[in-house]
Amino acid sequence: MSKKIKDNQFICLSAILRAKEARMLSGAKLERMLAEPSFADACRIATEGGYEDMSQMDVAGINAALAAFRAKEIAEISDLAPDVSVLDLFRMKYGYHNAKVLVKSMGDPDKDADLLSDAARFSAEEILEVYQSETGAGKLPEAYAAAIREAKSALARTGNPQIADYILDKAYFAEQLREAKKSGKPFIVDYVRLQIDKANLRSALRTLGMARREELLRYALIEGGTVSVEELRGAMDSKEDLQRLYAPTVFGKAAAATGMTQFEKEADNAVRDYVLQSNFLSFGQEVLVEYLSALENEITSLRIILTGKRMGIPEAKLRERLRESYV
Repeated sequence: MSKKIKDNQFICLSAILRAKEARMLSGAKLERMLAEPSFADACRIATEGGYEDMSQMDVAGINAALAAFRAKEIAEISDLAPDVSVLDLFRMKYGYHNAKVLVKSMGDPDKDADLLSDAARFSAEEILEVYQSETGAGKLPEAYAAAIREAKSALARTGNPQIADYILDKAYFAEQLREAKKSGKPFIVDYVRLQIDKANLRSALRTLGMARREELLRYALIEGGTVSVEELRGAMDSKEDLQRLYAPTVFGKAAAATGMTQFEKEADNAVRDYVLQSNFLSFGQEVLVEYLSALENEITSLRIILTGKRMGIPEAKLRERLRESYV
């Protein structure tokens, strides 16, 4: 990510993204989808946001269609962006996800091919090349390639896929934070630090009461958040300790959540509130961060509503999971 990027280079792309935002599914439309007794009518509302008709799809088809929509949007932005560095902060997530899939499938790209994302910076073939080799990074950054090999080795040694995931998560956030700092934009740096906070709080809550909790968290906790790992380790005796630690932060409600479903909702809503601080900007890299965050939020909401309706989950249960809309 170059420090020489100027906000005025993003004037054209920002205008395009603001126009895209205006066509996104509003909170009111998501509420209409949620209230629709007919799955087909809920799908029809989704088409108003540019999504294909999913009314004849099963759950796997819906997930595939939403993933394809994301990949198409990211590819379009990549073609238009004067610099893809900020976009890569988002594409990293899908690249490391693909690495996890390939590591846990023992390098068999056909085993879980439906789980691989087309929204990543590097193709699954480029990641697989590194997985299969003993040295060299290919087109991948050195640290990314090293993390893939470390995760592969850890899985072979321990048989525990969770440890492999933790290794790749740490590498992902470390790379994301390094690149965010190169932007010279506090807004972007703090956005990444909040993502680290969310991951650490999730790990702390999930492991409450578990055997070998300290060992798991030694692998899981990630440096670089607004709440330090040292502070977190000092507040892990109970959920109440975690609530007190996070109460002054944007994740106060998430820390007080009664379960992981509510945690995910409150944590995503907290990130949304932070990102929307950039809403007053007409152009700049922040607009791209806002749009991509809104896109992820919209896709998450559609997945909750459409797959839930397809599976016959009651509206009240779906509403408990639904995030606040960006528009």
